[in-house]
Amino acid sequence: MIGNITRSIPMGRIIDGILYERIRRPGVFKVSTKTCGPIMERTVSPAYCYEDMGPAPAFMLIPADRELSPELDAEYIAELKEQARRRHANRAKMACKWFIIHCGFNELLTLTYRENQTDEALAKKHHKEWVRRMRRALGGRFDYCTGFEPQERGAWHMHVACHRLPKHVEYQGVKIEAWKLGTVIWRSIVGDDNGLCFVGGKASKWGKKRRKNMGLYKMASYVSKYITKHYAMLPDGVNRYSHSEGKPKVDRQVTYLAADYIGDLITACFQVPGGSVIVSHRFAPLSEFYILATEAP
Repeated sequence: MIGNITRSIPMGRIIDGILYERIRRPGVFKVSTKTCGPIMERTVSPAYCYEDMGPAPAFMLIPADRELSPELDAEYIAELKEQARRRHANRAKMACKWFIIHCGFNELLTLTYRENQTDEALAKKHHKEWVRRMRRALGGRFDYCTGFEPQERGAWHMHVACHRLPKHVEYQGVKIEAWKLGTVIWRSIVGDDNGLCFVGGKASKWGKKRRKNMGLYKMASYVSKYITKHYAMLPDGVNRYSHSEGKPKVDRQVTYLAADYIGDLITACFQVPGGSVIVSHRFAPLSEFYILATEAP
C-alpha cells in the first residue's frame, strides 16, 4: 500500500506514488532581486518545473505501513540527512549574510587560538562569553554576526562582523585603544597569550593586513560563506553561526523571463541604481547562473 507520501529524490519528487521529474524549462530563467539598505542583489538562474512521469518504480517506494529501517533504508536515510544538512546550511548562510547587510556592519574581527583548540562546542562557549564581556565593556551594546571556521590545523577561529569600535574605551578602570579591547577580553577567557582578536581580519603570512577596507556586501559574503563550506562538519541541530538580536528586513521580488541567448538576458537584468557601484558581477557559463550586486556609498 502506498500512502500519502511526499519524498524528495535527486531528480524530483514522489507524491502519492507518482514520480514527478524536475526538468529544465528551455529558454526560461528565474530572476530574483533582493534589496536591503544600500545593497541590491540580482541573481538569474535556469527555471525548472516538475513533470508527471506516471507511477514511480517499485524500488523507489516505501510502503506507508512500514517505518524506515536503519538496515533496509540506510542509503535513503543518509540521503535525507545530507539533503537536510545542505538545505539548513544554505538557509543559515543567507540569513547570516542578510543580517550583516541589514545591520550595516563596517568592521571585521577575527578570534583565534594559539593552541590547537579543536573542540567546536568549547569554541562557541568561549565566543559567547567574549560577546557578553564585550557588551559590558562597551556600555551594554554590541551587535555582531559570527561565522565559525576550522583552520587547516583543526583549531577553530571566528569571523565577527560588527560596527566599528570607538577609538578609546575604558576597561577595568584603564583607558585603552579600542582595537586592543577584543584581544584583552579574549585572553581573559582563553588564557594569556593563547589567542588574538585581529581587527580588520587576520594578517597574511607576509605580514600585511587584509580585509581591512572590505565593503558591506563583500564582508557579508565572506563571513557567511564558511557556513556552507564546513556544513558537513557540524552535527544536526547545531547552530552554524551566531548573531545578536534582530531579524533582517529584505525585500525580494521574483520574476521569470524568456530568452534564447544569455547575453540578451544579462542585458535585460543589468541595473545599477543611481549613485551605487558594482561590487559583484559574474556569470557561470556551465550553470548559466548570473549575479549582479550593487552597493550605495
